[in-house]
Amino acid sequence: MGSTTTAATRSARERLLASAAQLFQERGINATGIDLVVRNAGVAKASLYNNFASKEALVVAYLEQELDGWVQHSRSLDDPFGARPERVAALFEALAVSVESHTFHGCPFTNAVIELPECVSVRRVAEHYREVVRAHLASIAGEDPASTLVSRLFLLYDAAITAAKVGRDAGLVRQASTMAQELV
Repeated sequence: MGSTTTAATRSARERLLASAAQLFQERGINATGIDLVVRNAGVAKASLYNNFASKEALVVAYLEQELDGWVQHSRSLDDPFGARPERVAALFEALAVSVESHTFHGCPFTNAVIELPECVSVRRVAEHYREVVRAHLASIAGEDPASTLVSRLFLLYDAAITAAKVGRDAGLVRQASTMAQELV
């Protein structure tokens, strides 16, 4: 018999992570206190510390969850048998669509490093995310992750994310997509 996860049956950890994700994206990490995360999750404060040693540990778990989500989403968009330009375009188009639907709050990894610049564990997860993106782009391009082509694609993707965060302009994301497609 399979189990279903509903709001009522989600674990305290799951509810805390969902709450943290929503609040960190909407308000920022430093502007979100533990009490708000707990209240929004509908759990006792003790549940937070039973699941996470500190706010830093909660942030790291949130980022790891975001990374898992990015990997799953990028895989679902990718057709390994498709043409390289279309594969690259799919990655950028997903970003453009999130800008247009007002669900994009910036790169959670960049945001976390900016807000917590001295936090080694946050920086480690952000660096891992960047390695994963680079590897994905390398797979699409059929190149080594350290190649100049992959570096250029990665730079365009980073630029598109920044343009999306600052300008809220999906058109700029699509321009970066066109440049990336021309590279591959």
